Amino acid sequence: MSLTTFLQIFLIIDVFIIGVLTPIAVRHGREHYRPVKPEPPKPQLPGTVKERMLLASEEQFKSVLQKSVGHLEQDLESTTDQINHLIKEFAGEIVGDELERYRSELTKLHLQAQTDMSGISKQLNDHKAELQVKLAAEMELEKQALIRQIDVKLGDAVGSFLVETLQHNVDLGNQSEFLVAMLEEHKDVFKQEVITP
Repeated sequence: MSLTTFLQIFLIIDVFIIGVLTPIAVRHGREHYRPVKPEPPKPQLPGTVKERMLLASEEQFKSVLQKSVGHLEQDLESTTDQINHLIKEFAGEIVGDELERYRSELTKLHLQAQTDMSGISKQLNDHKAELQVKLAAEMELEKQALIRQIDVKLGDAVGSFLVETLQHNVDLGNQSEFLVAMLEEHKDVFKQEVITP
């Protein structure tokens, strides 16, 4: 597009805009400078007609207002019922969610407690088994010591009884009867010596 063509189009658009704006400007100018005509006086209504019209308007306004208040009260009641219903639903959902969360936490705690208790139970059983093994070992040691002690005491007692029987010059054939009689006679002393370490 050449510069002259562009200028021609530009001038045509300018002339068009000026053509549209000129009548608007002229009309505005006339209305601005034209003297304002005073409005013709409105006809005055008699006082009683005016008062009746005011009372009728007031009654009509009160009636419309009462109807509007009635509709508004109904709408408020309906809205209140809907809000209460929604609050109950939300409260039920919230309580249900909280109860579910509470149940879940209780289940976790129960499982944890079971795990802990089974661990403690295993530790107790292991400790009990360990104690039983130790106790059995200690009892075996004590038993062996007691057997050795009994053997020593029995040896001493048998030796002393033999010495005593030899002192009484008891016949060898009667020696067993004499030994049994002596053991029977001194059995309490023998028991005491065996028990005393």
